[in-house]
Amino acid sequence: MIKTLSKVLVIAAHQDDETIGCAGTIKRLTDQGTTVDVVFVTSGDTGIDHSGDYSSDNIISVRNTEAMAAKQILGWDSTISLGIKTQCVQNTQELFHRMIKVIRECKPDLVITHADVDKHRDHRNISEIVKEACWKANELIHPELGEVHKIKDLWAMEILDLLPRTDYIIDITETYESKVKALSVYNSQQDIIDGIFNHVDGMAKVRGHAIGKKYGEAVM
Repeated sequence: MIKTLSKVLVIAAHQDDETIGCAGTIKRLTDQGTTVDVVFVTSGDTGIDHSGDYSSDNIISVRNTEAMAAKQILGWDSTISLGIKTQCVQNTQELFHRMIKVIRECKPDLVITHADVDKHRDHRNISEIVKEACWKANELIHPELGEVHKIKDLWAMEILDLLPRTDYIIDITETYESKVKALSVYNSQQDIIDGIFNHVDGMAKVRGHAIGKKYGEAVM
């Protein structure tokens, strides 16, 4: 399934979503030579553990530095930051057009983004924007947004809410250790979601068990 992909675009709301949702898949793809680009839609400005050493003055730079460390572990190619304020993602024409432009510029075979069943408003809104942008990127409109491009598939990843169904489960047994290492570099986020490592481990084991493997990542 993923062996035929030459270019993949991951569109995530926040710095760490790409790791929670599909780090094992990213690492499998990059290990086989697939180019993976990652888009962070928000700046991550509200992801502050108020009991720790982070504040609104430094959290954006901290989270971007953490994302670059995750990039080194997982091996993705380019990082695109749209800089929208966290919890302020809206389905506006401006953001919709920016998403079309990114898709047309990156020209991915596959796009991986959020599911529309997620509790987080940024995740749900991004899901809707990306679905429409993938469709519109293939239409002969808005030449100022780049050359028309048609993707082969669009997947939704799991973050904190289990998907109601799974279309594919990717075996990440060989890359699960890289997923844990990448999650470990997001030091600023580890106390915000209690038990995140247990959640990721449990989810990967459940999805892996469904396909007879040790660890897996589900998409729909």
